Amino acid sequence: MNSESTGQATTHPEDLARILAEPYAFALVTWPAVVGLLAPLPEAWSAWLMGGLGLWLGAMQLAAYSRGAGFGNVMLATSAVVALACLSHPSPWALAWLPALLIGLNAAQRVRLGSPGRSSARPDAGLEKA
Repeated sequence: MNSESTGQATTHPEDLARILAEPYAFALVTWPAVVGLLAPLPEAWSAWLMGGLGLWLGAMQLAAYSRGAGFGNVMLATSAVVALACLSHPSPWALAWLPALLIGLNAAQRVRLGSPGRSSARPDAGLEKA
């Protein structure tokens, strides 16, 4: 059976791989800035470094919101969880934030894939079936 007879939309594997990888890519470029902002730094370059990390973090959060409000909210929440884990680092409670991070990354993937009722979140939205 093809997708036209069942009414299901098909997604190219490259698009699906990109959508599933996006939350992890945002995490790789965002979370080090969160950790760097909370790390104690020497006085000489700390103001410039903190400013640069803050601008980078702000730019990445804006980029996350360009993918949709749901994706931006989830990535902002996971950045907050990383900050909480850094603040509680010397204690064993820092590991308690790990499941929340994994749930957040899964939620970001689900938001990017979109629910079946929301056609605007699908990568093939707006394409007409021939």
